[in-house]
Amino acid sequence: MTGFTPRVVIRVDGSTTIGSGHVMRCVSLAERLKRENADVRFVCRELDGHFCGLIQDRGFSIERLPAPASEANYAENEPAHAAWLGVSWEEDASQTSASISHLAPPHWIVVDHYALDARWEQHFRAKGIKIMAVDDLADRPHDCDILLDQNLVAHHSERYLGKAPERCTMLLGPSYALLDAEYARLRPRASPREGQPRRLLVSFGGIDKHFLAEKVVNALVGFDRRDVEADIVLSSTSPQFQQIESIVKEFPNLRLHDRVTSLAPLMLAADLAIGASGTTNWERLCLGLPTLVVTVADNQRPVADELSRRGLVHWLGDADMVDQSRMQSALEDVLDAGLDVTWSEKCLEIVDGRGAARACAVLLAEPGMSLSVRHAELRDEATLLDWANDRATREYAFNQKPITPQEHRAWFRARLRQPDCCALYIVETTSGISLGQVRFDRRIDEWEISYCVAPLFRGRGVGQTMLEEAIRHLLKCHGNVLLFGQVKLANSASRRIFESLNFSTRVSAQDRIIYERFYSK
Repeated sequence: MTGFTPRVVIRVDGSTTIGSGHVMRCVSLAERLKRENADVRFVCRELDGHFCGLIQDRGFSIERLPAPASEANYAENEPAHAAWLGVSWEEDASQTSASISHLAPPHWIVVDHYALDARWEQHFRAKGIKIMAVDDLADRPHDCDILLDQNLVAHHSERYLGKAPERCTMLLGPSYALLDAEYARLRPRASPREGQPRRLLVSFGGIDKHFLAEKVVNALVGFDRRDVEADIVLSSTSPQFQQIESIVKEFPNLRLHDRVTSLAPLMLAADLAIGASGTTNWERLCLGLPTLVVTVADNQRPVADELSRRGLVHWLGDADMVDQSRMQSALEDVLDAGLDVTWSEKCLEIVDGRGAARACAVLLAEPGMSLSVRHAELRDEATLLDWANDRATREYAFNQKPITPQEHRAWFRARLRQPDCCALYIVETTSGISLGQVRFDRRIDEWEISYCVAPLFRGRGVGQTMLEEAIRHLLKCHGNVLLFGQVKLANSASRRIFESLNFSTRVSAQDRIIYERFYSK
């Protein structure tokens, strides 16, 4: 963006109870926002085992809220995880407001906290601040402008019906997984795994309170496969660390790591992982790593169930059900059968590592934003069909019948082969996130405009800028042109755009207005 610095506050907590996952995904989003010239600050409470130091080490300013003075009392209608906050939502909202009162008012607050709901969000929306809520549970109402849930669960598109405003932009599924940039960087080097697994990655989180890593190590020792290497990642603060350390000293093919800066290099090197079904799911999928997963929390079950149903993981069960014998049997089965290459290939299809970039693009979209234009390519076929069949697109189309994949394929591929009479452009953010499409069809000595803003960017005032950039690109390729566009009378947004671009009315009919304008280079 030129001449504008978005201000974003991120309200998130981490602790020995909450873990680090919420903080780490927010740091990934913050780093992407920072790359886009945003001013990002964190607000975190100093709970037991907080991660404030980690956030500061990653280069971000942080406003610290005090540790709870005493145990708070909660009403029956509070969120299931209300105790994670340590104080009432009212006190947290008041303290958060006070902590940022010395700053210029933020344009956005990103809130990632199971203990906060629509009431907290309304407190800040009443001040004119936009809200992006990051959630996984869909167990409480939200009053937000954007809601991001990166999980893949059954019926995920319906999870927030009645729990978020109709006007809310929904970013649902692992396309929006907030991963560290290292995963996108390494992804092109991730080849599908197949055949005999030779290197394993064992990681159940830093503490692993269920002692699952020790069960895996004992299983590996139990069937004595010296031809299989394993990297075990565990914090030295874990009560099982010393026990595992003493075991692996006798087995040079087993390596124990006391935490690591990033799991990405170990994931890339591994053929098979054994781990929990938490946020690490999306990191493993991004690098195409087949995984045996164990659920260590109730909210992990729906995700593990769906990933298992799709053949993306092998779910061994809940932590209290998976003993050493079960772990050893599952490992032996995979090692003996080998890996079917389709397992890894399916993983690579689900997560591409660009979730933070997509979320950032939606968050920062505004009128006048910098955009780029490219010609549509064969890889855009499915995306353009999705946009064309979106409910709002069909509502304002002159032919409202949904388009079949077969009809769209024939039409789209024919247009790609006719560059002299059809200019079909994809308009993107400067980070390469597709914002919409603009098409110019030659009609003898003039060109007809058709365009579509991607559903995620509707209502953000980007349509005019998108059209301006596409017209500028057309002029470079074809010189002076007479343009016209047909708009339904009810489509007030498109009418405003054409009129703002100084198009004049050629025809005003009962069902449409036809606008025109002559452009010269």
